[in-house]
Amino acid sequence: MRFGLKLLRIHVWSKFVHFQSRSEKFVEIQFDKHGGISGAAIRTYFLERFRVCQINDPERNYHCFYLLCVVSQKEIEKYHLGNPKSFHYLNQSKCYELAGVNDAHEYLATRRAMDVVGMSKEEVTAAILHLGNTEFTKGKEIDSSVLKDDKAKVHLKVTVELLRCGSTGLEDALCKRVMITPDEIIKRSLDPLSAAGSRDGLAKTIYSRLFDWYKVVL
Repeated sequence: MRFGLKLLRIHVWSKFVHFQSRSEKFVEIQFDKHGGISGAAIRTYFLERFRVCQINDPERNYHCFYLLCVVSQKEIEKYHLGNPKSFHYLNQSKCYELAGVNDAHEYLATRRAMDVVGMSKEEVTAAILHLGNTEFTKGKEIDSSVLKDDKAKVHLKVTVELLRCGSTGLEDALCKRVMITPDEIIKRSLDPLSAAGSRDGLAKTIYSRLFDWYKVVL
């Protein structure tokens, strides 16, 4: 149970001014007729999804992102990671470290918890960071957008690889809006600002679903 809670905490805790809790939750423990613990469930009814892609100085995003940036060199290469300062979702604040907290040691403890419970979705967390670095610029058509540069294309490519989805489909989903009518399916191009909003919306949804998945399997 404590290893499962360890995994949940790193995905729901961040630094927010002087407060650390990023959700309202309670633990429901079930007992059998002999008074022994027969099960437990964590009920969460509030998660600040916006924090995934928007933080203010001197706040810090969810801990799991920073722990992922201090993994072994092999995993850094595997997930194409680097310094937290290189990721848009983390560099909006100058706070990259917490007093009294060693991210490297925390990652080792988290890695042990993952091994004990037999689960890990590090590639999804890494994909969110790369998704945040996917930038857009104006396209040739009015109110349209395209990937900003080769750097953005690389981050999108890595996102696609980590999420195991189609690159064309993901780019279309970010740069276009689909409207379904009784007669037809209409695709409308989005300007760069709207495309960035679409990107952030996807990042928040992925993170929320990831957290829900951890709750279910734990």
